[in-house]
Amino acid sequence: MVSWSRDLVISLPLLLLTGCSPRVTTSFWRIGTPSDSTREGYAVLYEGKKMRHCYPITEWTEQLSPITNNQSSLPDTYHSLHHHGVAVESELMAYRIYFDKKQTIDPYCKRKPQLELAQSHWYPNDSLLAAGYGDDILRVSGTVGVGSVKYWQTLQTGEAANLQTGQNAQTGKLCHFDKVASRSQRIVKQTKNSATIEVAVKGWQVPLNNSQLNDFSQLSTLNSQLVNLTVQYTMQAGHRDMRCDVFLSEPVEGLCTGVQTIPAKGGWPTDTIVLPDGTIGLGNNSQLSIINCQLPNGVLLASFGRDWPVNDSAKYAKETVGLAVFIPKQYAGSLVHDKSNNLCLLKLAPQTNGHRPSNPQTGEAANNHCHFFLTVVGATKENHPVATTVEDWFAYLRKWAKNLR
Repeated sequence: MVSWSRDLVISLPLLLLTGCSPRVTTSFWRIGTPSDSTREGYAVLYEGKKMRHCYPITEWTEQLSPITNNQSSLPDTYHSLHHHGVAVESELMAYRIYFDKKQTIDPYCKRKPQLELAQSHWYPNDSLLAAGYGDDILRVSGTVGVGSVKYWQTLQTGEAANLQTGQNAQTGKLCHFDKVASRSQRIVKQTKNSATIEVAVKGWQVPLNNSQLNDFSQLSTLNSQLVNLTVQYTMQAGHRDMRCDVFLSEPVEGLCTGVQTIPAKGGWPTDTIVLPDGTIGLGNNSQLSIINCQLPNGVLLASFGRDWPVNDSAKYAKETVGLAVFIPKQYAGSLVHDKSNNLCLLKLAPQTNGHRPSNPQTGEAANNHCHFFLTVVGATKENHPVATTVEDWFAYLRKWAKNLR
């Protein structure tokens, strides 16, 4: 079992100063109607001025079979849940998973160490914001966000990737999980000090990778391989980071994770920037924004930048945010990227730390498994951030990743 003691050492003094007991919790709300007022836990929740009749749930599965090309005919799972999917929080950070084909991780940052989702339900009103509550800090759009599991559809294979610059080993495109037989989310476990949330699909029709084709318009998603995929995110008290475990019913090449550029629509940086320790990063106009680093124990992908957290640029100010993913070396494949995503292909392995984890869908030993870690800093949102500059962020990440396996 991996211990994330270094992050806990960094965050615990702040918790003690504020008198906040280390805890984690989850949030998962189904949008209903006034007739659901008799359900246990029923509440009227708000997203801005939108009023919703909601009730708490612990899991939800939506059957989408038969697989169809008509996406407009599918159930709108995204808008059927308050804050659009299951969420987990510690005192330092909160994350939600979008319940749709994207399955994207989106972070919520705390100004001060405390549990907030039971009051803000992800959308703090003006009174809560004035009281020092946190908020959403990242506009993820159609990107990988931070530590989401996606699929890289390969068009053409080239030379090996450069781990520092992120130069493409493969030309391709980022794909979501759009053709599936069923989609589910659930709260796997919750204790005072740890919680695990899950997103899963069954009957995923894996897009075809074909290096013989010359452009994306010729790529077909008609492939006989149907796969079950389960992704679990675990958060511990006193931590801003999460561990992600990925399970598949059979091996698939092309799964990936990583971090988005900030802003997502800013394009891939083109300038090479050398840090004082010799690490090579990328940026624009001498401003570092992307760092990829091969460490002795794995691959570290990081980004740092400034953008509006939501589309409402009149009410909300720009946020400076740092994102990072660490993939242990046994699971780290080639690096790839497009204009908005800095990615690492994932390699599957049957063992982790000397034992086989169980596949949550079958209960059997997992033959197709990998794991990685993700973390975030809200450099302008937090009262006491672990980093306020990209150089500080990278220095923090080196310490964070040092003991991860």
